[in-house]
Amino acid sequence: MEPEKWSEEEALQNYQNLKSVLESGLADAGRAESLHDAKGFLIEVQSHFKGLRLRREDREELYGRLQEAFSVVNKKIDDEHRDFENEAFSNYADIKPEIVEATALANNSADLKATWEILLHIQNRVKSSKLLREHRDELYAGLQDAFEMIKLRRDEERHAFDLEAQYNYSRLKPMVDAGLRQAEETHEYKETREFLKKIQAEFRGLKMVHEQREELYSRLQTAFDILGKRLDDFFRHKKKNWEVKMQFTLSRFSADIYELQTSLDKDQSYLKELEDQLDIIVSGGKEKDAMTGLHARISSTKRTIEQKIRQIANLEIEKDKLKTRLEDPEI
Repeated sequence: MEPEKWSEEEALQNYQNLKSVLESGLADAGRAESLHDAKGFLIEVQSHFKGLRLRREDREELYGRLQEAFSVVNKKIDDEHRDFENEAFSNYADIKPEIVEATALANNSADLKATWEILLHIQNRVKSSKLLREHRDELYAGLQDAFEMIKLRRDEERHAFDLEAQYNYSRLKPMVDAGLRQAEETHEYKETREFLKKIQAEFRGLKMVHEQREELYSRLQTAFDILGKRLDDFFRHKKKNWEVKMQFTLSRFSADIYELQTSLDKDQSYLKELEDQLDIIVSGGKEKDAMTGLHARISSTKRTIEQKIRQIANLEIEKDKLKTRLEDPEI
């Protein structure tokens, strides 16, 4: 009889211990931060049943309670999964047409910067939205194609710009060389000044590589300087009417303003390139050192732009004063 009695005592002790484990596991599951954590606690409790000697009614009681808890958690997990899928499919249905439209813009829009911003906005939506993995991969692939198309079109525009810039350089260089020779040799000062002003006007609106524009414009400015010195000598020795000299000074103001405006246009283009580079790095979420350097270059370029805008405004004021003097020398 002793072994039978010991078995009953063991079974009772096992029951009490397991019940305590069950109560603790159910409490932990109830406090769990996620349903999957809760299910993990229940699975841990379930492992204590294996190989444990229990009376049938005690096992059925405890196991029934455990299974009931499993049923509640599994139902919540299923409901959560279903809700996730419903929201994921809804998000996919909303975002997919936006990517189709943005892809069309990437292929056809003339405003590549605005299209790039649209793509970045959609990319952020994809990142933050609930989506099925296959849908997320599909949407990211569509975005990547659109981004690549914009990069390709930018490269094509740059190539077209380079071709046009080289043509413009080849056309203007002989004109600038002729203007410089004429400024050095001619005694037809007024005609030469008008010729140089005509060459100067040719620069406006033309696409050129910055270095080539600077080269030609520097030579043109040299022609103005040479002609100006020769005019000063002419006025000093011939004592001609000061109005001719003032007209030349007015041209110099125009040349200086144009030179500053040309340089300002280049700085503004360079600022745009820096901001585009920053957009790309920010969208990638990497290269913090590169971001710091870009911010510094952007700030420096903005200060340069502000300084040149003030210089242009001051030159315009001086130019207007000189025009007034020329119109009424008595002022």
